[in-house]
Amino acid sequence: MSRRTSLRLVALTTVAVSQFAVIAAAAAQQADEAAQATGADRDSLEIVVTAQKRVERLQDVPIAVSAVSGDQLETLNINDPRDLRYVAPSLNFSNSANVRGEGFSIRGVGTAVFADTVEQSVGTVIDGVPLARAGQAVADLVDIERVEVLRGPQGMLFGKNASAGVISITTKAPQFDNSFEGRISYGTYDEIKANAIANVALADNAAIRVAYSQTKRDGIVRNIFRNEMVNDRDSKSVRAKLRWEPTSNLSINLIGDWGDSDQLCCAWTARTAPVTTQFGQLNAAAGITPGPRNLEMAADQPFFQEAKTWGASAQIDFDADWATFTSITAYRHWDEFDGNDPDILPINYLRVNNGFNLLDQYSQELRMTSPSGGKFEWVGGAFLSWSKNQNRSEQTGALALLPAPLELGSVFTSVVKNESAAIFGQLSYSPIERLKLILGARYTAEKVEMDAVAGPAPGALAGIPGRFVGLVHGQQSNTNLSGRATIQYNFTRDVMLYATAARGYKGPGIDTLGIVRATPDIVQPEIPTSYELGLRSALFNRTTIFNVTAFATDFKDYQASSFDTTVTPSRFLVTNAGKLRTRGIEAELQTRPLAGLALGASVAYIKSKFADFKNISCYSGQTVLPLGTPRTSPRQCILISPAQAVTFADGNRLPNSPRLTYNLNAGYEHHIGDFRIDTALNWFYRSKVSFDAAGNPATVQGGYGVLNGNIGFGPDNDSWRLSFFARNILDRHFVNVVFVQPVINSPGVTVQIPSPDARRLLGVALDVKFGGNR
Repeated sequence: MSRRTSLRLVALTTVAVSQFAVIAAAAAQQADEAAQATGADRDSLEIVVTAQKRVERLQDVPIAVSAVSGDQLETLNINDPRDLRYVAPSLNFSNSANVRGEGFSIRGVGTAVFADTVEQSVGTVIDGVPLARAGQAVADLVDIERVEVLRGPQGMLFGKNASAGVISITTKAPQFDNSFEGRISYGTYDEIKANAIANVALADNAAIRVAYSQTKRDGIVRNIFRNEMVNDRDSKSVRAKLRWEPTSNLSINLIGDWGDSDQLCCAWTARTAPVTTQFGQLNAAAGITPGPRNLEMAADQPFFQEAKTWGASAQIDFDADWATFTSITAYRHWDEFDGNDPDILPINYLRVNNGFNLLDQYSQELRMTSPSGGKFEWVGGAFLSWSKNQNRSEQTGALALLPAPLELGSVFTSVVKNESAAIFGQLSYSPIERLKLILGARYTAEKVEMDAVAGPAPGALAGIPGRFVGLVHGQQSNTNLSGRATIQYNFTRDVMLYATAARGYKGPGIDTLGIVRATPDIVQPEIPTSYELGLRSALFNRTTIFNVTAFATDFKDYQASSFDTTVTPSRFLVTNAGKLRTRGIEAELQTRPLAGLALGASVAYIKSKFADFKNISCYSGQTVLPLGTPRTSPRQCILISPAQAVTFADGNRLPNSPRLTYNLNAGYEHHIGDFRIDTALNWFYRSKVSFDAAGNPATVQGGYGVLNGNIGFGPDNDSWRLSFFARNILDRHFVNVVFVQPVINSPGVTVQIPSPDARRLLGVALDVKFGGNR
């Protein structure tokens, strides 16, 4: 789409949203008058969020934010953060061979790289504490109050910068009463989910709440050589929260949590493997038929992923009438070890391919928040964080060349330290009734430093050819001033229009994957500039909500990962893409037209592409033009040296970024005496995606839709509920990711990580509740 067409689209969207705002305002005014005249009191859809560090109605917040309650997640049987994409269309998750390379994306933009020095474009915050690595967030969702997905550059009011957005998870606070609730579910493929939550009042002003969760599921991929099922799920977690309010204006909350995950994960299978290739012949010899539905491989080495995490935080809130003072002090630890067999065959190409992480993270946030409702509203604060990440990775094997027991191997051991300090603030001013002007700014100073040793692996004949040997040191310091400006106008209490311009920031990093010398390559900060126009409306006595947002964001020096096939074994590199561009429209509709009936729809139409990303490796099988050939198209693959061919990604869609994603849902409750029957249906659709920055057509996956359902029965007092659920009712097939085979690669060869959601699952769940306010 040309720049002129983009400007026309933005202009038309602006006119359309503005006109709808006027119409909606008139409709809301008439509905309010009718409601007042008739005394109508139908169910409303008001949602409370804390996206601006104060309790507000979602409809009053001039930020693109989606919110889902913990009850909604339970109804959909969702307890994995990666599944939040099924309820927030602009949110996506990119899977990888381990949690170190996974990550969330919002509006097509995210960070999914293995480098331990690169932070996420989409930040994850749990109970006010930002997490240093995306892998720390992949834990069971249990006892959740709500999840807020903030879209677009964040940092004005959150502890850590996030250039594409934030996932804010708030768990339930202890209540000053005694209660117990539990849930257990069983589904096909031996999927078992169980949790138990106990709330105990210690005094009139003190309470403790403890939540435990455990999830198990059989593997979905069969390793025919080792006779085992892999890509299973086995996790458990516990969290304790203590709430004490010694006075009416002082609140102290202490949180401690622990989690453990031990899985045979994350294996891939052959998708395309021509019989003329070595990979195809070896798969045929092992009895494997490659294809999109292939769930078999024949690795002679194990796939495993072990992760342990724990932490503690203390939040103190003091209300001094003129302002609320908040302090959040936190420590988190993450211990992760993973390994796989990249050839997925019974040969010794890489017998050892593993990584180990030991992360310690400290953070401190101080914040002051003014009371709500005045002519001036403000938030100001400071944030400090420090993290130390100790890492070790090893690759050892015969590379299918050396006779046993000879092997080549390389080890890379590093210590990465990251320091960040920031001051931030936001001021809101209402010069006249209904109009609000908002300015926010953040000054950040950051430093990332790495010390590493690269050398041969123990017991190996020598290091892997081409790998650097020696000491490595790299560091980068940076300061940044980012900001946000918003104009907000309320036509009525229930119809609001806003426009925002924002400039975000994500700190620098170091490429730890493509080390070729003692001084590693520096990854420059990622800078987004975003423009947003939004409408928030609650209609018909607040029984219908319609929200729409149009956005345009340009990223400078986007921190991207590319796959280098010019070395053996192939490896990932981290670099800066010059520019990328994302444009789109998001809309959400929720309505309760009749008593007991709830309908909803949300949609995201997003066009995201690389605007400037040059000299990346060509995809396997791409036609290579001779050295010295003048480039006439960015898609051309041209030799720049006798051993290296490159192409441009300019104009290519961002990996794993669907153009269209939407979600439809319906729920109905019917009362029979003192009992209730409730049903829910959810339809999720995403259009086709490419998983390769270079545009490899073999890594494209077509669009698909998933239908989920739930029906439950129980008393009105919620003391128990028996429900039956179904996921992927239509048994639609899809995979998590498609990529080129890391080793023994040839033109036409691709592999895939199958999805556990790509098969029909039926199950039953029982919920029980005792005590408390029900």
